Amino acid sequence: MIKRIVNVSISVLMVAVVAAAWALTSQGKEPGRFVPASASKAGNIPYPASSLDAGVVTLSVDLDKTGQVIAVTILRDISSVSGPAAQTVRSWTYIPATLNGKPVPSTLTINILYDPGFLGADNIPLPPPSQVQPIATKDQPYYPAQLNTATFAPYPAKAKAQGAVVLNVMLDANGNTVNVAILRDVPPLTASATSALKNWNFSAASYDGNSIPSHMIVAFVFRSPSTPVPGN
Repeated sequence: MIKRIVNVSISVLMVAVVAAAWALTSQGKEPGRFVPASASKAGNIPYPASSLDAGVVTLSVDLDKTGQVIAVTILRDISSVSGPAAQTVRSWTYIPATLNGKPVPSTLTINILYDPGFLGADNIPLPPPSQVQPIATKDQPYYPAQLNTATFAPYPAKAKAQGAVVLNVMLDANGNTVNVAILRDVPPLTASATSALKNWNFSAASYDGNSIPSHMIVAFVFRSPSTPVPGN
C-alpha cells in the first residue's frame, strides 16, 4: 500500500514537472510585447525663407533606450528643407520603445508636410521612401508604420499665423488613426491640419511579422500667403 502511494506521488510529481517545463517552453515561444516609441514634446520646424518647395519629408529617428536621439535618417527628401528639419527634431523629447515593459532602442518615423500657403488641398504625389528601414530589436524586427497618401491642409481664410503644427498620431493594427494628440499648437492652423489628416492613409507597423498599434509624428509646416515670395 505504501509502495503504491509512493508511486502515485512520484507520478504526480513528474506530471507537475513536465507541466511546468512545458509552460516555461511555451512562454519562451510567445512573442514579446513591444510598444513603439513616441514623442512627448516638439518645437517649431523652420520653413527656410529661400524655399518655396512643397511636399512631404520623411525622417527616421533612431532612439536609444533612454529616448535620446542616436541618428536621424532622411527617407523622403526635399533638399531645401530636409537638412534643417533633421537638425530640428534632434532637440525634441521622445519616449523610448519598450519590450516586455523594459525600454529598448528603436525608431520613430516623422512625416513633415511643407505647405507654402497658396496651395489647395489636392493629393500630394509621394515618392517612395529612399529606404525602408527595419529596426531590429535583437532577433525581433520592428517595421514602423508607413505613409501611403497625404493631402495639403488649406490655409484658413484671413489667418496670418505660420509655423509648424505637430501631431502625435496613434495608429491601430490596421493603420487607422485612432487618436491625435497635439504636440505643438498654432491656432487656427491646427484645426486645418487635423482636418487634412483625416484624408491621409497609413500602413500599420509590424513586430515579429504581426501588425501592431504604433505612433507616427506628423507635422504641417505652414507659411503665410502674405509672406514675400523668394525672388520677388
